Amino acid sequence: MGGVIINPKNQVIDRNGKPIDGLYAVGEVTGGIHGTNRLGGNAICDIFTFGRLCGIQVSKL
Repeated sequence: MGGVIINPKNQVIDRNGKPIDGLYAVGEVTGGIHGTNRLGGNAICDIFTFGRLCGIQVSKL
């Protein structure tokens, strides 16, 4: 459980706290909101929600 840090626009954040141009992330690669314990299938809501939000951001490019 863990992963890359993203901002509210689903952009991946680098070690200096800045978004990496053109790099977006959704789903379990972002670490999620479930901490160190997650039941299988709980990530489906995250995937749909953040996938949609990421799609909206990318479509603005």
